Parts: sequence; structure tokens; C-alpha cells
Amino acid sequence: MPGSGFAKTLLNSILGAIAGQWIATIKAETEVMKIEFKVKSRELGKGAALLAVTAVLGFFLVFTLLVAAIAGLSTIWPVWLSALVVGGGMLFFMLIFGLVGARKIKKNKDLVPTASIERIKNSF
Repeated sequence: MPGSGFAKTLLNSILGAIAGQWIATIKAETEVMKIEFKVKSRELGKGAALLAVTAVLGFFLVFTLLVAAIAGLSTIWPVWLSALVVGGGMLFFMLIFGLVGARKIKKNKDLVPTASIERIKNSF
């Protein structure tokens, strides 16, 4: 039957096209996953750096508050008050850096490329 050879060729072509589309989708999503992984890794690094800044500021905050306590006990009021104002300012910035850094780490802690996985699931 001459028609059955054409049907087989047509069916093979269609199946080949579908398989090719799936392979192309998987390759494209793999590239997107790599980019997503890079972005999340970069954000984790930024969050970790902000937490490191928080730790350094925390060290200086303790030092400043100790100096403020000593100055408050040993001298007149303005020196003590100025040291506490500096310590309060450091505490303010430490809280901002700490909250932003913790939020970045919490947001990007899972390195699973969820968006790419969902697109692959939806394409099949």
C-alpha cells in the first residue's frame, strides 16, 4: 500500500517535531534555570554581606555603649548624651541592614528554580 508509507513518514515527522519541541523547551528552561540560580546566588551573597555589616556594626555598637556608660558615669551629661546618640544612630543603621539582609536571605534561601520547573510542568 503506497499510502501507508506516507502515513508512517507523516507520523514520524509529527512525533519527531513534538519530541524536538520538548527537547528545545527543556534546553531553554535549563538556560533559564542557570540564570535564575545565578540571580538567587547573587542575592544570597548580598544578604550575607549585609548581615556581615550588621555584625561589624553590632561590635562597634557594644563598644560605643560601653564608652557611653563609662563616660556617663565619669563625666558631665553632654559627653554621655552624645555617646548615646552615636550608639543610637549605629543601632538604627544596624537594624536597617539586618532586616534588609535577613529579608534577602529568606526570600532567596531556596536555590530551586521554581519558575522554570513550573513552566516545564505546564508545557507537557
